[in-house]
Amino acid sequence: MTRDAMMTVRLPSSLRRQVEELARREGRSLSRQVGRLIEEGIGRTAGGPAGVPLRRARELSGLLQGGRVPVLADFREVRALISTSFRRRGETDAKLRR
Repeated sequence: MTRDAMMTVRLPSSLRRQVEELARREGRSLSRQVGRLIEEGIGRTAGGPAGVPLRRARELSGLLQGGRVPVLADFREVRALISTSFRRRGETDAKLRR
């Protein structure tokens, strides 16, 4: 996608910090992150932008058929749990080395 238009937006500094943090965590530039969030927000509105169909989550198949399809929040929760586990393990290992 060609990025050929510029837009200036005023927003609270707290919101900017949140978007900057999200961009850092997801490995995007601030500009790309803002663009992605806007596209995602437009896609959630009724019907999305003209000519862009809303994407439906696919159903699970095989052994997982009928199960709930995970969403981004699920993956973030698991990542946080794993990070906490590693952090605790590292603290325990450090205490044992002393």
